[in-house]
Amino acid sequence: MPQTPAATLKTALSLRAGSLLAFPAGAVLMAILERGWLSVAALAAAMLAVSLFERRRIGRALGVEIPANAAAVTTGLAVRFGLLTGLFVVSVGVLALFRDTTLSRGLGWPDLVVIALSAGGALVANAASARLAPIRSGPAPTEPRSAPAGSVILEGEIIDADPPR
Repeated sequence: MPQTPAATLKTALSLRAGSLLAFPAGAVLMAILERGWLSVAALAAAMLAVSLFERRRIGRALGVEIPANAAAVTTGLAVRFGLLTGLFVVSVGVLALFRDTTLSRGLGWPDLVVIALSAGGALVANAASARLAPIRSGPAPTEPRSAPAGSVILEGEIIDADPPR
């Protein structure tokens, strides 16, 4: 029996929400496995890579070229590292109340497994969500358009600097 459009959209949004939780779940799992801060930094880098990949994919679907500069990438990495580190520290703190905790000093295969599961889970959930609720319904644009000089891109919409007359 086919799903209704509302049920399909609800499923797509649930998949997107699940993909957002993949990396915080990875940080908590890193704390449970007593991994170190290097593993959290690698998890933040994977989170940034998935974010950039998804941003480019959505930009292609909308026909908008989304540039990435070094300042934005550095800021994004710092924010993600800070958020994941905070969650990691709180999780380790709670676990330290109940058991002795010794953190790892390097990267190992458990780190790579957690990072791969988190990134892979986010990518699969986002891909499934994109298939359920496509971004555009019209014909594909022939080539990506870029924002005019002086304009702002806000939530995927290009807003010109000069209002129309």
